[in-house]
Amino acid sequence: MIVLARPSFHNGEKMQRLLRILLALFLLAPPALAADGPFLINGAIVTPGRVIQNGWITLQGGKISAISETRPTAAGARTLVTRDIVFPGFIDLHNHPLYGVFPRWHPPKVYPNRYEWRADAGYWQAIQTPEGKLVATRFCDMDAYVEMKALMGGTTSLLGIYRPADTDAVPPCVAGLVRNLDWATGFHGDGVGHERAGNVLGVRPNDLKLSEETLAQIKRGPIDLIAVHLGEGQRNDPDSRAEFARLKDLKLLTPNTAIIHGVALSEADFGEIKAAGASFIWSPRSNFELYGETADIAAAARQRVTMALAPDWSPTGSTNMLAEIVYAKGVIDRQFKGLVSPQQLFEMATSIPARIARIDDKAGSLKPGLAADLFLLRGDASKPFDALVTARPEDVTLTVIDGVPLFGTSDHMSALGVTALETVNLCGQARAINPHAIADGFADITARLTGALRSENLTLAGLAECN
Repeated sequence: MIVLARPSFHNGEKMQRLLRILLALFLLAPPALAADGPFLINGAIVTPGRVIQNGWITLQGGKISAISETRPTAAGARTLVTRDIVFPGFIDLHNHPLYGVFPRWHPPKVYPNRYEWRADAGYWQAIQTPEGKLVATRFCDMDAYVEMKALMGGTTSLLGIYRPADTDAVPPCVAGLVRNLDWATGFHGDGVGHERAGNVLGVRPNDLKLSEETLAQIKRGPIDLIAVHLGEGQRNDPDSRAEFARLKDLKLLTPNTAIIHGVALSEADFGEIKAAGASFIWSPRSNFELYGETADIAAAARQRVTMALAPDWSPTGSTNMLAEIVYAKGVIDRQFKGLVSPQQLFEMATSIPARIARIDDKAGSLKPGLAADLFLLRGDASKPFDALVTARPEDVTLTVIDGVPLFGTSDHMSALGVTALETVNLCGQARAINPHAIADGFADITARLTGALRSENLTLAGLAECN
């Protein structure tokens, strides 16, 4: 599956832009890169059981067809030989990606709960008001830009893209660069709207109204994942603490439920979560930025709750999953010493969220038969998990989804047969984008978003936080 982000069209520009896209796709661009391979990638392969130093992974037909310690024989295979570490792609179960076009918001204080900062006039001026305007006019540009930010950090699946507020139609561009777990993954059928995951923004009436589509989906079934924002505030905040009882009253504490944030949850609450077979998603950076504290993951661990990691959003969280892993390592070192190892952090971003979303038979690990969703990272291959939790944005050298190389260094991309590369600057280093990944060109998308944000006296967020 080669996924193309389709731009939105506006007023008199529609025909001109359509012609430019058709020319780029069918006349000027090179032939579409086949996803059937085979591709051979050499490096330190991080499999579920062990790390194979100087191993080989074979990709064919969008799947991992083989992993071996010796170089396989594959006629006509394109081959990439590296000293990099090969990880499965990250699975991000808690994000609000469209906000990723906005620069970081620095809250003027910490808040008792999310209802307080959501009513803050400064927040509305800096983010919420311009976000509403931009979604109405530049949805597909926003989607392409923020999914590229995710892709650059090794994310291959995410949850949280929502439809434009001004239409009931779901734009085809949500089948964009990264697998969208709530709209279009390719796991449950082609096109948009076959997925089995959804977001519930909260348990208060206003948030439930915004989540009506997911609630209706729950009633229709089948649904594999209900991600619910809950207890997002300080631990002693009565409004945040009361939400767990409300969740139970709504009968939303189920084996398919993943509770997001949970800063106000007690150890007894985590015990009930475990007993119900539900899970928990930890987003530490945004918690500390907004509330000055984070969830009691030590209590969650004592109750043996299944726990994943995710960045929330980039205005107060991390740019992407890789950045959140690095941040979480710092929190663990300072506050939860010895509780979570680097390898466990890796699992909280890959195999565990895959299991929570019921896609672990399709993605989340490097093993034959699963989707060819992976990324390569520069670092000490003898200590791959330590390399991961200390990585910089520019350490990612390749990201592949469904067997298609979409982003990486030019030499890695060229070795796998991707030509006519579009180049971007990532933390002072050149990186390449598959020209078929974004139909309208990433530079053009960036320019349009820059202009739209400038009209709101804002700047476009960078692709990563460097240094």
